[in-house]
Amino acid sequence: MQDLTRKLSRYAFIGIAIYTFSFISCQKNKSENENILAKDTVEVNPTNKIYPTEEELKDREIVDFAELKSGKVMIAFTFGQSNASNHGSDKYTPHGKVYNFYRGKLYKAKDPLIGCDGKGGSVWGILGDMLIDSNKYEKIVIVPVAIGSTLASDWAKGFCADQVTRVLDELNTCNLQITHIFWHQGESDNIFNTTTSKYKSSLAEILNHFRSRGIHAPFFVSIASYFPSETSSPYGIDINIQKAQIQFIKSNNNVFWGPNTDKLIYAIHRHDATHFSAYGMTEYAKLWYKAILDKKE
Repeated sequence: MQDLTRKLSRYAFIGIAIYTFSFISCQKNKSENENILAKDTVEVNPTNKIYPTEEELKDREIVDFAELKSGKVMIAFTFGQSNASNHGSDKYTPHGKVYNFYRGKLYKAKDPLIGCDGKGGSVWGILGDMLIDSNKYEKIVIVPVAIGSTLASDWAKGFCADQVTRVLDELNTCNLQITHIFWHQGESDNIFNTTTSKYKSSLAEILNHFRSRGIHAPFFVSIASYFPSETSSPYGIDINIQKAQIQFIKSNNNVFWGPNTDKLIYAIHRHDATHFSAYGMTEYAKLWYKAILDKKE
């Protein structure tokens, strides 16, 4: 009996030690991530995050815009933060007619997409192939503008908002009409404890970037707030951000549910606890595919 008591005590001590270490690690990671967000804002260092060098563009195949004159074409404006850009673990090259619009030119799409930040993989090429392979569309044009570590308010006003304006001007010059708008963001606002009302206010300004120009394409809003080291939120999920996203969808015309990526929070989904693994990226793309087909308001 004494041996059993000693063993149980030892296991309890080990359990407490592991929990304490994990908690301290989470707090350390949270602090480090907050410092990164504070230092690595787009206002401080915007250009090298999203603009490829001439060398990086050399191996990109240019496509003639005449390619878009036939068939059913989706032109998708994609923006938000890192999980809408190139931060997935595995790079992907579409096998279908999936293209990447950048600076007035059309390229064959492959990761990392040009126009958004990051050097890894993205969800959009995978989604493009899913839509083409299922005969929903014949061609997909991705217009990627996402920048990691950004807040919703960054896209309402300032550098990010200016990027939206610039790209919309370029699309207009090329006579390309957006058919879908995909927004995935919320993790940074979880960290900074953005209120429901402030997040909704930012989304209203973001939506107005398009509507004020007569662009009435369906606007899809992801339910996204998960950040692993945000220990003040249950499971790292911010209910206030979720509430803002859901309320915004329900209170605006032609605004639809995007994927709920706060359900993709297990180790199998996230290669670094925050950004998607190859498996997670496929599941993420499946959620986008379903959201597009369901078009739920």
